[in-house]
Amino acid sequence: MNKERVLVVGGGVGGYPAALRAARLGANVTLIEKEKIGGVCLNKGCIPTKVLLHCASLYEEFKRASIFGLITDEVRIDYGKVSARKNAIVARLAAGVKSLLNAKNVSMITGTAVFRDSNRLEILETGEVLTGDKIILATGSVPAQLPVSGNNDIRLLTSDDLLTLEEPSRSLLIVGGGYIGVELGQFFGRMGVDVTIVEMLDRVVPTEDAEIGKALEASLSKEGIKILTRTTVKSIEKSGGDKKVILAAPDGVKEIVVSEVAQTIGRRPNCSGMNVERIGLRTEMGRIPVNDKMQTNVPHVYAVGDVIGGIMLAHVAMAEGECAARNAMGVPNSMSYRAVPRCVYTSPEVACVGLTEQAAVESRGAVQIGRFPLHAVGKAALEEQTDGMIKIVADKRHDEVLGVHIIGPHATELIAEAVLAIEMEATVEELAHAIHPHPTVSEGIGEAAMMLAGGAVHLP
Repeated sequence: MNKERVLVVGGGVGGYPAALRAARLGANVTLIEKEKIGGVCLNKGCIPTKVLLHCASLYEEFKRASIFGLITDEVRIDYGKVSARKNAIVARLAAGVKSLLNAKNVSMITGTAVFRDSNRLEILETGEVLTGDKIILATGSVPAQLPVSGNNDIRLLTSDDLLTLEEPSRSLLIVGGGYIGVELGQFFGRMGVDVTIVEMLDRVVPTEDAEIGKALEASLSKEGIKILTRTTVKSIEKSGGDKKVILAAPDGVKEIVVSEVAQTIGRRPNCSGMNVERIGLRTEMGRIPVNDKMQTNVPHVYAVGDVIGGIMLAHVAMAEGECAARNAMGVPNSMSYRAVPRCVYTSPEVACVGLTEQAAVESRGAVQIGRFPLHAVGKAALEEQTDGMIKIVADKRHDEVLGVHIIGPHATELIAEAVLAIEMEATVEELAHAIHPHPTVSEGIGEAAMMLAGGAVHLP
């Protein structure tokens, strides 16, 4: 029998899992990537930023070691070694992905793919033409550009640029207080850079629960990071060797002079240059619409990850890639976004799943809120990390858990329990009665649920 021929365009966290799944299901798979296997997440995003943030977290722990009775000599930062370790880990993980692809006999081609027709792709650099029975597009996204006066004359850094600096600048203004902005802002702040974050909405991480965003803002401010909310950039101009930024703030126009300006205002889907119009593939404002099978309007062409817009997170792209590959190979599968975890790897960490309080009120009406402060959690106390809380949003009529929002140590690990709870439509009673290990920070999840199911053990 002839094997199904599957072409995957894009070797990032949407593309390579799709290629691996299709190969495991028996397809003859070719993966086309114009830059590096692993895409933005592995090479320029998730992995390198978390390497840097872990370094910054360790640095802070050493600085407060005396609290735990540890006497340390002066701790210094060797930024060159920090950067070298980041590069080494990225290289090691990228090699691991290539090894997996090789083990499943996935052919890998470096080049730019464009449509010749709905079943054929041409590699621009070589002229090679590939034919596929099914095609999966995972071409990702590119950083959005700041539309302000002066941007054409002055080079503004992107998140990609911030990850490749040889040495940090003296001062840095970051435009955009979303996930990327606060993570990189905290890292550079802990490296000794004078950091200012500008956010046009009323809080950082504005897509998350308002209480959580305000709590994170307060924590970052305590570290010395200046945060200007409800503020926009009017213009940027040169000021000697620096940059002068004019801001419109609630209390009037402000002027800030900094060494560098970075824009972390999000990313936009990228399918340009593929000649998708040649095959009648529908796009909407640069993104490719799909159904819950990840199919485009051209039935044998699928799209996954950032290129379809929506929730632009690595683990979502992985799930979409798996879904597309299964459907391409005749294994029925539907994509669900019911319980997608959203994580911010600052210190304290932030992790959320499900509905915010505001969204729950808007969609369900009457809700109930359970909050449990981390100062009442023994493990958080012994680690001296008691700033934070666990917040549960539940339906008032049926007690169903609708959202869980955590700010505190290990939040990005703890959220997995909440993901399962929401996926399984658990009630607060069921979550409260689940036995949590002691002493752990996870006890706070059980206690927050108990707040809505008869009262917490460790609060009056």
